Amino acid sequence: MKLALPFAVLLLSVACGSDRNSASQNAAEQLEDAAEVSNPAAAPVMENGADRIREQGGNAADAQNVMDQAANAQNQ
Repeated sequence: MKLALPFAVLLLSVACGSDRNSASQNAAEQLEDAAEVSNPAAAPVMENGADRIREQGGNAADAQNVMDQAANAQNQ
């Protein structure tokens, strides 16, 4: 019984970590897909953002921030 609680905490932390990795991966893939069909000025911003999200972690909100930066680059 003494091992049950630490084991449950360990399983929960692994599950949360994999969800975070999955969210980061999905956000990065969506940015790369968008970069393939975007304006040449915006594409590098999205590709760099995807790399950053993969390396540092991120989610849909981070991807949206990258999209906003890409739109600004396209409008300049």
